[in-house]
Amino acid sequence: MTKFRKQPANRSSSPTTTFLKNMKLFSPLIVVLLLIASWPARAEEPEDHYLRIMKMIEQAESFNTNSQAGLALAKFQQARGELKNFQTTYPTWNVKVVSYRSKYLAERVTALSAPPVPPAESGTTTGAASSTTQVKLIEPGAEPRKVLRLHPKPGDKQTLSLTMKMAVEMSMGETQIPPMKLPAMTMIMDLTVKAVTAEGDITYETVMSDASVAEDPDVLPQLAEAMKSSMSGLKGLSGSGAMSNRGMSKGTDIKAPAGADPQLSQTMEQMKQAFAQCVIALPEEAVGPGAKWEVRKPITSQGMTIQQTATYQLVSIEGERVTAKATLAQSAANQKMQNPAMPALKVDLKKMDGKGTGEITLDLAQTMPAKGNTDSHSDLSMEMNTGGQKQPMTMKADLNVRLEAK
Repeated sequence: MTKFRKQPANRSSSPTTTFLKNMKLFSPLIVVLLLIASWPARAEEPEDHYLRIMKMIEQAESFNTNSQAGLALAKFQQARGELKNFQTTYPTWNVKVVSYRSKYLAERVTALSAPPVPPAESGTTTGAASSTTQVKLIEPGAEPRKVLRLHPKPGDKQTLSLTMKMAVEMSMGETQIPPMKLPAMTMIMDLTVKAVTAEGDITYETVMSDASVAEDPDVLPQLAEAMKSSMSGLKGLSGSGAMSNRGMSKGTDIKAPAGADPQLSQTMEQMKQAFAQCVIALPEEAVGPGAKWEVRKPITSQGMTIQQTATYQLVSIEGERVTAKATLAQSAANQKMQNPAMPALKVDLKKMDGKGTGEITLDLAQTMPAKGNTDSHSDLSMEMNTGGQKQPMTMKADLNVRLEAK
């Protein structure tokens, strides 16, 4: 009978843990677990069954070492399905060893399962942002009309709470992956206005005071733990930004705290996009209730260049409070995609379509919205190059973003 050496339940310095922490791929749209249908276990001795799972893991590691991320992901998924069946069939066999392997496979799948997330309304991070944004007034609305401008004062503070919920369906080749719901992720950001120019341009600084993952009984415990580990890296992030008094970004920058993981750029970019989804670009002209305006701009997100059109309708103006409803349309054509966190994974985008709706309330005396809620849906058709072999992949993603300010 084959004997297996007992492995520790937790090894903080293991290559798996280090790899997961370095990836930091959670977001908009931050980590997706690709669940491939489990293969039924054959009638065999538990040791033989477990040995077969270990061979699958070795194959997956070999694919990953040779930069064949797609094949590695599929093999890790296969091993995970087999291990789940193994736990059901042999619930008392070497419980600690099986638990260790289960956590290990969850970490590997999480690290390799980060497809493009539905982009937010504004993902630009350079000073050219406002020059690429086109705002067109469609209807001025009813009288009395008002010129809408943000006018916070230096020293003003806001505490912003942003919560994201996401559900994803995917297929790879002929394999249909069961729908996956991710637990709600909440980020708390403190914003301080540093200066306001005579032209109305606003500069501000931010600090991420908290980032957490909600408990959800419908989410696999291993996935939830991996997400919590990644989200904890956001705490302490500080940054700065500038925007016009019409709500158009003029650049943002986020800095990692001292001693933080060096590869947080992916998570930070997604965080900036999520917050930007609740910001409105205001028209130049005076408007009243019922007014409509259109905002067109290109967005670069997750290696994609997307054309977006957002249409806003002014619901009400009550003093400094302005409420508007929004509809969103996004599209992208054939292009190469490159995720900087996974350079070995080559993806060709065939087509992307997105749509969304929401309602946003502004306090014109503050920098960021007082509250907002948006729902978006994206359909992507892609082709993944895994070790010279092209694999078709489709993804449907639903995202809810809720913002509240104090």
